[in-house]
Amino acid sequence: MNEFKVTVKNRYMVIPINMNAKMKKIKMCEGGKLIYDFDAHLDFDTPRYYSYLNVERFKGRTLVLTCEPRADIRFTFVDAIPTAGMYKEEFRPLVHFTAGIGWTNDPNGPTLYDGKYHLFFQHNPLDSAWGNMTWGHALSDDLIHWHETESALYPDEMGTMFSGSGIEDIRNVSGLDKGAFILYYTAAGNNSELSKGRMSTQCMAYSTDGGNSFAKYENNPVIPHIEGANRDPKIVWCEELDCYLLALYIDGNEYALFSSDDLIHFTEQQRIRLPGDAECPDLYPVRTENGSRERKWVFAGASDKYLVGEFNKKKGFRFIPSQSARSYTYGKRTSYAAQSFSGTGDRRIRMAWEILHAPESVFENQMGIPVEISLVKLGGEYRLRTLPVKEFECLRVGSETHIVSGSAFERPLHKKAYDLSISAPTDSPEFEISFFGYRFRIKPSENLFAYDDVTAPLSYGEIGRINIRIISDVLGCEIFIDNGLIYTVAGSLADYGIRYFTLNSLSERELNNVEVTIHTLKGIR
Repeated sequence: MNEFKVTVKNRYMVIPINMNAKMKKIKMCEGGKLIYDFDAHLDFDTPRYYSYLNVERFKGRTLVLTCEPRADIRFTFVDAIPTAGMYKEEFRPLVHFTAGIGWTNDPNGPTLYDGKYHLFFQHNPLDSAWGNMTWGHALSDDLIHWHETESALYPDEMGTMFSGSGIEDIRNVSGLDKGAFILYYTAAGNNSELSKGRMSTQCMAYSTDGGNSFAKYENNPVIPHIEGANRDPKIVWCEELDCYLLALYIDGNEYALFSSDDLIHFTEQQRIRLPGDAECPDLYPVRTENGSRERKWVFAGASDKYLVGEFNKKKGFRFIPSQSARSYTYGKRTSYAAQSFSGTGDRRIRMAWEILHAPESVFENQMGIPVEISLVKLGGEYRLRTLPVKEFECLRVGSETHIVSGSAFERPLHKKAYDLSISAPTDSPEFEISFFGYRFRIKPSENLFAYDDVTAPLSYGEIGRINIRIISDVLGCEIFIDNGLIYTVAGSLADYGIRYFTLNSLSERELNNVEVTIHTLKGIR
């Protein structure tokens, strides 16, 4: 039966999923009018797992559901999502945030609000492939342990919910509510049947109940379609200009900068080009580590190209770069679309999306470890530094340090997640670090760190010792080199059959005074 009629009484509609099945479109109509649609790898006969669509907003309404291509559909409904076995799956990361069910991509609107860290994220709650973009939502007291809640934003007739940002209206300029929690998002038109023919626009939603629920602004959009793909609004307060700034991706490698006094009305002030980058702008102030503690602004794109500059009211409402664009992340497009937190004062924290495949799983991809950002001036050039937030150390449940001299070192590993640090003299011979199937090559004489076909420097300048920090989890490793000035992600399933951490000299010279620290990590759940 290709038509399914139901009066909604429960909170969730159960969606049977088999990723080997063909993609199907479900249309939900009321009185002959389309009110919602979604795509999923539906399989009512041999499902591999079940996802759950929150239909609470349709409660009491009689809906008619149809399927394209034609298929027999028969949905069931429940009031609670079963949690038995969730987060315990074979390929579930231990120390990285993942959604319980479904596809995850860009972090959206990370904000410290009313004492809680709020993480929103691009989420397909119905399938472990991209689509049906909603804003997932998770809460944390410490940036490490996250509790996933109901989605904050769902697709509507203006479009599906693409990326954006969040801010607290601490100055009460919007008139929405004292201290309202405001989200800015792209309504991505023409990405669903309901929004067919629409263009992408910038919209807002707000919460007056502490971030538990969000209502979309009745006069959306706040920024109409400009050109191209225009999307991913990033909002921030700028002390230097005494106004709010909103960065927006336009098209190609071009971004726009808007100003606002009330968080509702925006005026375009500037176009900014970021060669080699696109999407998901991030804009934030940060102080340098040196004695002068200069306050600079960073403008970054999704691929971690970034400009360092300043705002000066005497020179207009413009971002003035101090240097040409630099790259922070090395390697493949694995770490992407990083966003800094709002509401954290002078502390700069950010999270990235990590594109890491979990085979035959109910979820896909993970978020990176939250990192703290600083700015370093080296040889007259500004460089970003990021290192895992101090709170991450709460996951350490065992630590040991070894001083290695000789041609090789070996130590068995019996757990699944580790925080590893390797420090070596700069005149060390070429050597290799290997464990769980990962192989990292260090060539001090060439200032080179390498794995697979990825290369990165060991340092941007003179250093006392080589230092490398590796956070290893089920789906891959995050690697911080030269105290976080250099970063890369090695995405590959850990082979836990290779349970030995080894350090081997790759030349006739032996290693000398190499320090290896191994921290065993417990899971975040």
